[in-house]
Amino acid sequence: MTDLRTLLADGLRPGVYRWRSDRTPEQVRRDVMAAGWDFVLLDTGEIHDKAGFLDLCATAFDLPRWFGRNWDALADSLSDRSTGEPEIVFWAGLQHLLDHDHDTVDVALQIFTEDITNSGQLRVLIHQPADAKTPALLSSLPTV
Repeated sequence: MTDLRTLLADGLRPGVYRWRSDRTPEQVRRDVMAAGWDFVLLDTGEIHDKAGFLDLCATAFDLPRWFGRNWDALADSLSDRSTGEPEIVFWAGLQHLLDHDHDTVDVALQIFTEDITNSGQLRVLIHQPADAKTPALLSSLPTV
């Protein structure tokens, strides 16, 4: 496990990462905000499908009312809200959503990766408890 404060101080590059930690989302939020970065919590611990995930994104990312609740709209909305300022997206509960809807997680990761390539704003930390097994879908992602 890498210390979050060290990652932020060293200027964590845009990307999607696996992060093994037993820290709570609130502890992570405090560290991120103290470092002067923006923070978004995506907690899919009780989300079962695409519709629930898109609803969560609308709230978590404070997307506009016209957000269309589909993949293209999510990609467009993330691009539209980009300021270029570094932002940590802390994705908790991914395993739960993955167990219920593998395709939603797969497409969401693709959209985040595309946005990272285009905006350079997002640093997505996929929270994994220290003792959790890594799902195959995430195995190619770097660990920080």
